[in-house]
Amino acid sequence: MTEAAASEGDDLSPAARRRGLRWTLVALGLVVLVLGVLWIQRKPIADDFIARSLAARDVRARYDLVQVGVRTQRIENLVLGDPVRPELFAKAVEIDLGYGAVQPRVVAVRVTGARLYGDARGGTLRLGELDKFRDSSSTAPFSLPDIDLRLSDSRIRLETDAGPMGMTIAGSGNLQSGFAGQLAALMNNAAMAGCVAPRLTAYLAIRLREGSPHVTGPVRAPALRCADGGVTLAALAAQIDLRLSPQLDHWTGSVKGAASAARAQGVTLAGPTLAGRFDGMAKATRGEATLGLAALRAGTLHTGTGSIRAAGSFGGGRMQAKGQGDVADLSGLSASGLASLRTAGSGTPVAPLVRRLADALAAAQRDNRTRFRFAASSAGNAGEATLSALDFTSGSGAHIRLSEGGRFDTRWPAQKDMSAWTLTGSLASEGGGLPVAALRLRAAPDGGVSGQLFAEPYVASGARLALEPVRFVASAGGVTRIFTALTLDGPLAGGSVRGLSLPVEATLRRNGALSVNPACAPLRFTSLRTGSLVIGRTNLRLCPTTSAGLLAVNNGRVAGGGTIRALRINGALGDNPMLLTADMARATLADGRFTLAHAKLLIGRSDTPIRLSAATLAGGSLRGGLGGTAGGIEGQIGAVPLLVRDGNARWSFVNSALALNGAITVIDAANPDRFNPLVSRDFRLTLANSRIDAQGLFVVPRTDAPVGRVVVTHDLGSGTGQADMVVDALRFDAATQPEDVTRLALGVVANARGTVTGRGQVRWTSRGVTSTGEFSTQGMNLAAAFGPVEGLSTTLRFTDLIGLVTAPGQVATVRSINPGIEVVDGVIRYQLLPNQQVGVEGGRWPFSGGELTLLPSVMDFGAERARNLTFRVLGMDAGAFINTMELDNISATGTFDGLLPMVFDAQGGRIVGGILVARQQGMPPLVIQHIEGLDVPCDRNRQGGTLAYVGQVSNENLGRFGRLAFDALKNLQYKCLTILMDGAIDGEIVTQVAFNGVNRGELSAVPKPIARQFIGLPFIFNIKISAPFRGLMNTAKSFVDPSYLIRSQLGDGFQPVKQNHLAVQPRESDTGVSGEKK
Repeated sequence: MTEAAASEGDDLSPAARRRGLRWTLVALGLVVLVLGVLWIQRKPIADDFIARSLAARDVRARYDLVQVGVRTQRIENLVLGDPVRPELFAKAVEIDLGYGAVQPRVVAVRVTGARLYGDARGGTLRLGELDKFRDSSSTAPFSLPDIDLRLSDSRIRLETDAGPMGMTIAGSGNLQSGFAGQLAALMNNAAMAGCVAPRLTAYLAIRLREGSPHVTGPVRAPALRCADGGVTLAALAAQIDLRLSPQLDHWTGSVKGAASAARAQGVTLAGPTLAGRFDGMAKATRGEATLGLAALRAGTLHTGTGSIRAAGSFGGGRMQAKGQGDVADLSGLSASGLASLRTAGSGTPVAPLVRRLADALAAAQRDNRTRFRFAASSAGNAGEATLSALDFTSGSGAHIRLSEGGRFDTRWPAQKDMSAWTLTGSLASEGGGLPVAALRLRAAPDGGVSGQLFAEPYVASGARLALEPVRFVASAGGVTRIFTALTLDGPLAGGSVRGLSLPVEATLRRNGALSVNPACAPLRFTSLRTGSLVIGRTNLRLCPTTSAGLLAVNNGRVAGGGTIRALRINGALGDNPMLLTADMARATLADGRFTLAHAKLLIGRSDTPIRLSAATLAGGSLRGGLGGTAGGIEGQIGAVPLLVRDGNARWSFVNSALALNGAITVIDAANPDRFNPLVSRDFRLTLANSRIDAQGLFVVPRTDAPVGRVVVTHDLGSGTGQADMVVDALRFDAATQPEDVTRLALGVVANARGTVTGRGQVRWTSRGVTSTGEFSTQGMNLAAAFGPVEGLSTTLRFTDLIGLVTAPGQVATVRSINPGIEVVDGVIRYQLLPNQQVGVEGGRWPFSGGELTLLPSVMDFGAERARNLTFRVLGMDAGAFINTMELDNISATGTFDGLLPMVFDAQGGRIVGGILVARQQGMPPLVIQHIEGLDVPCDRNRQGGTLAYVGQVSNENLGRFGRLAFDALKNLQYKCLTILMDGAIDGEIVTQVAFNGVNRGELSAVPKPIARQFIGLPFIFNIKISAPFRGLMNTAKSFVDPSYLIRSQLGDGFQPVKQNHLAVQPRESDTGVSGEKK
């Protein structure tokens, strides 16, 4: 057949051949023409194709189609989206096409100067106009295209939930296998889950092999801080090695990280490191990790180096993990905390136990190691954790362990029918000075927990604490009830307590609230001794102050307290019995305060005890002991007749010493009192080593004038003591008077000006009280009932200071006393007697040329009764007396003796039956012992003296005989003269003057011849004078005309109360002027 065809061909004519060639050339030319047209119009055609494709996807775009080639297409200035804020800008994009059997395909893309803006907030990546190129209906797994990609000078800004992220990326290679590039990312103030990283950087290498991305490189953050303090990291650096599947739905890799420090929920890690591996997909990720640390701190909890290794999985809202840990140098108490714990019980019976426990804990915190195993799981907000092994060992020998097969379980949130935590098996402690104890728990059928704590007695240096097995039951609702009883022996300051016991019933609630002993419980002890105080077996009833219980702890706050009503404690202080009572004793734990109401302390024999009491006593703990305030303090030491009242003080009990500092009032125990209440505002008292020491400056309450400082010592063992009082300068002035110090001065002295100094001492023993003292004053001025006193000086030597009794022979010197007639330079001897009596032994004053003597007497100041003083006058010179009185119109001579009995009572002082008698010449002094029945002799042969009145007589109506009397007084020589006085010295004095004599001058009332007949004529005068004594005596010189007194008395009946024999006619009356007999 081939040959036939060939034969046919050979038979074609040349023309036919030419026509076939022509048509072939025409067809070829048409093809060339079409191709040429297409080539010439390639850019418009491509541009139109691209525009229609973009329009079909509703993509806003601007670009410059620069090159359209058979292989390479180039687009410049590509802008997608809003021209003002485009989602993508590329300076140049070149696309290489490859041609297959069916259609061309993209084999390479080169991008230069790309700027991409995206948004990944809310977990969804949004790229604006680029999102329109996605096929949302495709279900094919994700895969990277098989093209070569070259990126240069490309940047991405991505808005994320953590903040804006900037990235630069460069690289080249096939996206299926061979691409290699670098990505650098930066975020400032990256906020994630409430935490902020001021600067977050990543430098990652990207490799693609067989469609699987491989990312490696460091991620760094100088710091990471969380607003709620949950997590804080410093100098965080992590090395990431991550491999993804081609479909990006599976990942595997490792991470190594470190930080200089990390803090989360109050836990601080020093130098934490993390090394882990992971493998997973969206459903779940499995992995294992090791956390290392140089140190850990959580509150007071510290550790050294440690590591925790764990393996587990998480995903789908579930987490499971288990692992083990190893930590060195675990400590839970700071040095200051241990020091505080060591001294927390100072001065109490538990002090040795607390010290031993503190020392054991301090030793256990050194050179120790803790190993543990754990497991945890969670789903959503619920979870549980198990501690299946715990072993703590220390170089000190301390050992705390969880028993074999034991475990701690806890779950969250707590369920109503299940306990929040359980312990299976036991947790035991021993060795190194720790208590030997074991805690055992078991689950209850209702979901609760019950158990027991067994502890051997804890002993240290004479102290012993024993607990009955502690039973507790925790209900499913989380309420735990605890039952036990404690017995304590231990030292007290200077002593010990034995057999102190108290039952304990406690309730612990789910929220941590603890209540102990909500009802009254017996508090007992066998014996208590401190210093010289010994208390025997005592039973008390201790009741809670509130319904919260004896002890209540809630949200870290401590409350509660105890009350003992009708407190009564018997004991002995040294050899003295002691009784302490109080209406109520109460202590509160919230503030550590306690109060006693109407507390009374009796020390010593029942007949003469030391009494101390306080209406209120409040206190609390202070450094080294107790302290507080006391009000309404009262007290008395034995039979010492001094009482303390109305005291208010701060008190302290430190180092076995009781101290009080405050104000007290001291009053006299006698009735009526001998001195007024005195106040000390700086009173200090200490009771230590069975000895009381006290001192204070006592002042007059009204004026604060200092009276004296008192120092008191008392030995409780022997019951002996003394009080020393020093009066440096008790000053009496306008503000302070003796009546402010003692009521005995009221109505006796006033207007005192002077100073009292001296010392006194009160001593007491079991046999009684004695007191002595010596007090002086120099130059004191005062007003007494009998007149003003100046220059009083005396020293009182008391043999019984409290009873105000002195030795005999006390001497007082007085510069002057003026009861109307001033006497000076007196000396008085006296003695203070019991019962507020004054024994006057005598007194002497020089008085107008003679002597004034105070006779012995006893004055009773202890009752409202009359007090008698008797003054004797011997040898008083009339002329000197008149000169002393400055009586210018009277002149007299003569010597007087007499007696002036005086009575002082509530109405004042008065003279009763006083008498002055002129001593006749040659007669001895007339010493008058008493005036009853006194017979005054008058010898007619002896002269007494002269009396002359030389003043003017102004009243012209005296009459002839009145003139005759005054003329006789101008020059009268008397033989006998008697003055009788009665009446109040501050009121009216009745003075009766009787004298006789012979006129020696001429009479002016009669003619001279007759007047001569009266010369030498005897006269008898009886004069009665009624006037205020002081006014009379002090103003006598103003009576220049005494005629009124004489005239008013002439003719009145005058009956002298004494016999004076003045009617005897003198011998001179029988002789005239020239000597002749009449």
